[in-house]
This record gives sequence, C-alpha cells and structure tokens, in this order.
Amino acid sequence: MRRRASFRNERSLYVRTCNLCKKSIVSIFSPDKTYPVYCIDCWWSDRWDSMQYGRAFDFNSSFSEQWGKLFDAVPKLGLFQLPGEVNSAYTQDNTGVKNCYMTFDGEGGEDSYYGETFIKIKDCCDFLGLQQTELAYECVQCQDCYSITFSRFCRNCSDSAFLLDCQACKHCLGCANLSQKELCIFNVQYTKEEYEKKVLSYELHTRKGLAQLRSEAERFFLTQPRKACRNMMSENVSGDDLIQCKNVLDSFDCIGLSDSRYCTHTYGASDCQDVDGWGNGLTVAYDSSYVGGGAQNVAACFYVGMGASNVYHSAFCIQNVANIFGSIALMHKEYCILNKQYTKEEYETLTPRILEHLQKSGELGQFFGTELSAYAYNESVAQDYFPLNEKQAKELGFTWYSAVKEIPAVKKIIDASALPESIDDVPDDVLNWAIRCRVTERPFRIQNAELNFCRKMHIPIPQYHFDVRHAARLSLRNPRQIWQRQCQKCERQIDTTYAPERPEIIYCEECYLKDIY
Repeated sequence: MRRRASFRNERSLYVRTCNLCKKSIVSIFSPDKTYPVYCIDCWWSDRWDSMQYGRAFDFNSSFSEQWGKLFDAVPKLGLFQLPGEVNSAYTQDNTGVKNCYMTFDGEGGEDSYYGETFIKIKDCCDFLGLQQTELAYECVQCQDCYSITFSRFCRNCSDSAFLLDCQACKHCLGCANLSQKELCIFNVQYTKEEYEKKVLSYELHTRKGLAQLRSEAERFFLTQPRKACRNMMSENVSGDDLIQCKNVLDSFDCIGLSDSRYCTHTYGASDCQDVDGWGNGLTVAYDSSYVGGGAQNVAACFYVGMGASNVYHSAFCIQNVANIFGSIALMHKEYCILNKQYTKEEYETLTPRILEHLQKSGELGQFFGTELSAYAYNESVAQDYFPLNEKQAKELGFTWYSAVKEIPAVKKIIDASALPESIDDVPDDVLNWAIRCRVTERPFRIQNAELNFCRKMHIPIPQYHFDVRHAARLSLRNPRQIWQRQCQKCERQIDTTYAPERPEIIYCEECYLKDIY
C-alpha cells in the first residue's frame, strides 16, 4: 500500500511551464522535475501522439528499466482532471467541480475549499471525506448533512456542531451515538428555549468559545462507547468503514465492494485484491492504484480505466483501451506493448514471452518500484498513511523534496495568535496579509471565498496552515490496521481499528447497537 501510495500526489501544487504551449500552469510536478509536463488542454488534445515514444521490448533488460525510460519520455498530465472544470485551477484529481480551491480527489463540488475526498458537495470548507453535503466546516466522513461544523462520522444531520457517530440529528451540540434526536447537548435533551440559551452561552463565534467546547466534547466522547469497526449494511467483511460490502476482507473505506481483499477507497467494484482507489464498475483487478470506470482484467496499473480491459503494467491508459502491456498515456488503442503497435497475432505471440521474462525477474504482477515514482515521498499520499522523516524515507529508497520557503508578496505577515477572536472583527484587508502558522510558522494567505465562507458560517478564520489542518483531520480517522482486543461489555474477542492501548470504550457491534438503540 505504501508503494502504491507513493505514486500519488494529491495536494502538493507548483507553478511551472507547459512544455507544449509554454503557458504558466499549476501542476503536481515541481519545477525541478525534468519530465515533459503538459497542461490539461494540451495533454488531452490531438497536438501530440504518445505512440511516437513506442519502442520494442528488450529481452536483455529488465522490464522496470525499460518502463522507467518510457515513463521519463512520455509527457505527464500536469493535473489529473478533464478539461472544462470551472474556475478551479488550484484543484487536483477532481471532476465536475465549479468555484473550488485546494480541493482534491473528488467528484461534483461547488463553492468548496481546502478538502479531500468528496462526492457532490456545496459550500464546504476544511473537510475530509464528504458525500452529498452542504455547508460543512471541519468535518470528517459525513454524508447527507447540512450546516454542520466540527463533526465526524455522521449521516443525515443538520444545524449541529461537534457531533460523533450521530444519525438524523438536528440542532444538537457535542453529542455522540444519537439517532433521530433534536435539541440535545452532550446527549441531554433540552427544550427549544433552553437549547438556544445554552448554545449562546458557549459563544461559538469566538475562538475561545470553540476551543472550550471542543475540549468538553472530546472528554465527553471518551465516556461513550465506540463500535469496533464502522461497517454498515455489509456481510462477511473485515476492516473499517465498509458500506454495502460483501465478502470483503482486510479492506478500508470502501462502498459497494464485493469478493475482494486488501482494498482501500474503492467504490462499486468486485473481484479485486490490493487495489487502492476508484472502482465504478471495476471487475478483476490486482495490485493497482486508481483503476476503474468499467475496467476489467487489470493488473499492476496506475490510473487505468474508462472502459479499459486486459491492461497490465501500464499507466494513464484510458478510454476503451484493450490488450495493452507496459504502456503509458494511450487512448482508444489495442494490442500495444511499450507504446508500440502490434497486430493481434503479433501481440498474442510476444506477450507470453514477456510474461515469462517478468516471471523470471520477479516483476510479474508487481506494482511499479518506488524508484519509478515521479514524486518525493513527502509529496505523496504515502506520507499521509505511513509518515516518515527524511532520513527514514531515504533509508527505504524514497526521495525527499526540500522545498524552498517562499515569502508571499503581501503588505505584512502577522502571527496567528494576533488574529481577532471573532470573524466579526476581521477586516477585509486580511486578504492582503499572510498569517504565520502557529505550528510550522509557515506563512499562508486567506482567500476571498474562504473569508466569505467564514463570515457566512460565523466562525473565526484559521490559525494553521492547510497542511497542518489536513493532518489534524487525518488523525481523527483510525489507522488502516486491525488489532484484536476484547469487547469492553461482553468481553468477547473482536477485531478493531482501535489499538489496545487507546483510551476509547470499544464494544462489539452487537453490544454497541444494544447500548445506543
């Protein structure tokens, strides 16, 4: 999983020049990378042909060496998205987005900022894992919600803050494990008048009031039981955050997956093993990252899909490709090896020899080696799930990106501690300042749309750089690891993503459901 994740850069954005049209572009490839990089419009155009980089297979050389040379030569897509996204230049791996900024790995977003992994959202900011949600701030893994803040693992909730594992609740504050409740604070029922008066007393429009309530909420959450794994409507599964899955083992964050194992972040797929990301009609896939869109029979691939079939050891081969081996950036092609065209008979004669060659070298069916990644370890998603320092990364064979800290061109830089307590006291001129992050001291700016969002939600502007805020949200999700421990009610042995030394109260699913319903 680490190796596959090291091939994905979601959030490290840079300014560089398109090697085809020569325009300045935003890209996930830093300027020091020597690969040719094209802007979105150029890469998807017919102004170049990836087949011109084709070459014959050399049986005297390893596949990895040959593929690496091809990978270095073929132009890269500057940002992984289709042409036509509206006013969303600073986004990556999105589709169907409008007026978005610093949003990543999502589909269908509007007027949203600073978040990752989403489906059909509007007016959301600082989030991780949202679906069909509107007006959300600092929320993690929430679905079908409206006007919620500082909440996680909630469904169908509205007009609430600091919720944990709640369903169909509205006008609630600091609650956990509630279902179909209204006007509750720390799971205590109030009248409408009592609720409104108590909410006002918290002064949630101020930084101090939010900090106090957050502290109280986290202490309260530790008194409430947690389900060993957050799996729903699933049968014969192991892992965490599995929804509507069947016969799925050792997998995480998947929806509608069946007959699969060791998968993450895969939706609507079957017969998969060691697949990280996408799905959407994917069938029969192995040791691949971000493959899907009706793809079938895919192995050791990266970003392959949209009707692809029988594709192996390839990257960015999309849109109805078939019978492809070791190729890069092909569309509507068939019977190709290392971007070279063959007849059906030639392909079927040559591929068994190549498979035998890879089997002898131990490369057959294996995802690309870390040395072939286009990104340094700390630029990649691997750093999110398997954090390392520079020394550790290099000892494992990864590279490291040492960015030069740029001082933004602003009127002044202020310490985050000097920001006003309330959004009411923040002047428009803050858009011309840079704020020094309280953790990293890295200066960051507030965008106009972000300021308007904070005013609409009546919340203070952030004191921390986006990377720090993102890391904090990631820490609210359990690791992708399973431990064995006892249910703290019936004492039977259970599998859980909560390590035994953690302080939370962990129940098996049966005890948890009996306790909260």
